[in-house]
Amino acid sequence: MRTYCAAMILCITLSMMFCPGGASAAGGKMVWLSDLDISKTQQGWSSPRKDLSVDGNAMRIGGQTLKKGLGTHADSILYVQLDGGSRRFTAQVGVDDEAAQAGSVEFRILGDGKELYKSGTIRRSDKAKQVDIDVSGVKMLTLTVNGGPDGINYDHADWAEAAFEVVGAQPKTIDGPKEEPVILTPKPSLEPRINSAKVFGVRPGSPVLYTIAATGQRPMQFAADGLPKGLSLDPATGQITGSIRERGEYKITLTASNPLGKATRSLRLVVGDTIALTPPLGWNSWNCWGCAVDEQKIREAADAMVASGLAHHGWQYINIDDCWMVKRNSNDPVVGGPTRDDCGRILTNDRFPDMKALTDYVHGVGLKMGIYISPGPWTCQEYEGSWQHEMVDAFRFADWGFDYLKYDWCGYGSIAPQPTLKQMKDPYLLMRLCLDRVDRDIVYSLCQYGMGDVWKWGAEVGGNGWRTTGDISDSWGSMSGIGFAQNDKAQVRLASHGPGLPSHPL
Repeated sequence: MRTYCAAMILCITLSMMFCPGGASAAGGKMVWLSDLDISKTQQGWSSPRKDLSVDGNAMRIGGQTLKKGLGTHADSILYVQLDGGSRRFTAQVGVDDEAAQAGSVEFRILGDGKELYKSGTIRRSDKAKQVDIDVSGVKMLTLTVNGGPDGINYDHADWAEAAFEVVGAQPKTIDGPKEEPVILTPKPSLEPRINSAKVFGVRPGSPVLYTIAATGQRPMQFAADGLPKGLSLDPATGQITGSIRERGEYKITLTASNPLGKATRSLRLVVGDTIALTPPLGWNSWNCWGCAVDEQKIREAADAMVASGLAHHGWQYINIDDCWMVKRNSNDPVVGGPTRDDCGRILTNDRFPDMKALTDYVHGVGLKMGIYISPGPWTCQEYEGSWQHEMVDAFRFADWGFDYLKYDWCGYGSIAPQPTLKQMKDPYLLMRLCLDRVDRDIVYSLCQYGMGDVWKWGAEVGGNGWRTTGDISDSWGSMSGIGFAQNDKAQVRLASHGPGLPSHPL
């Protein structure tokens, strides 16, 4: 009888502690973190998941399967308003076993700005760490996951079995505080000043679009002394267009003038095998629009880059990220449908009815256009990828008039889930060989999050630039963390590896 009663007491206690909305042994209600609005989570890659890992699988840490929790990805942060109504917060935290390569993270919990918990570095295959902290009287609880010393690649982080013991006000997730915009750049003078690059590379026969970037009172008149045969200048817009067949270097003197004065600058035009002699400056649609991007928003972004004055400081590229193509296996009439035509050419979804007209528009305001795809069968958002269509896609991008390609590893993980160094290089080298055969210069950006120390071999596979970290968010904290991180991937330590890299030799 005693054994039976003890078992009953244990069962009732466990039921009260871990059933959603049930009472804890101490008399409070248990509220699961994942039953709150977890969409408020800000994270470095993908989207937060309820009771699943960030990739949508059952949560599994160190070989242990867990049923409840928040699946996220470093760097991430979630603000939970407690208003003093909770007594304890418990969880099991760690890197999910699904991570294809070893990730490392650190979990931190702040209560009203004071550190209540710090996990230390946790790596893939480590057992989950138990969190059990007193949050009595805490008004705002902040749950953060930071990437470990190896960056944020594969940092699939789980707040598993995370729950609050609630005795008063119900916990509620809220949006994080917005960073106030701060403009430190002095207003430009009304007198002309030329800000565009002093060197520009183009391959023989490729179309040239070089816009003289100049600040100062408009209207402004432009001149270019020493333009080689095949190029012409629009004196009202400062756009230099045309093409050059002869290899060599040409010295051109640029002039910008208005009633208040005149400015000059020397331009070294290099006609050869090297493009992207200076880092590309531009805008990417992802952090602003995600999959809601469409043609009209891209046109408006181009207009805004000119109207804001960024174009006059040398900003050039308007880049479409994911979701412009057709989504695989989708019944949505806007983004679904055939992914390619009878010739294998990739098709756009209904949000982008005419890519050529779009690039023509952006070129018309003196800017350049970028596009995105994955070497895998699908993209990060499961839209059509370039797998086994690399050559036809390269020609398609050139025909449409694109000037930049972001080639995102994402979907290629299904082809090489645990890639060797050679497997990391292969898809990028293949697309490089395809781009070399089109009659248009396309800046080639290797987007694979720094795997395999890409900065050491990016030039070898013909990249014009490469990412060295995981995703960023639209915040100063995200950008400064990448730029000033105290590890071997901090950008200042990698600067010697680029930019201005030759195409892969045939």
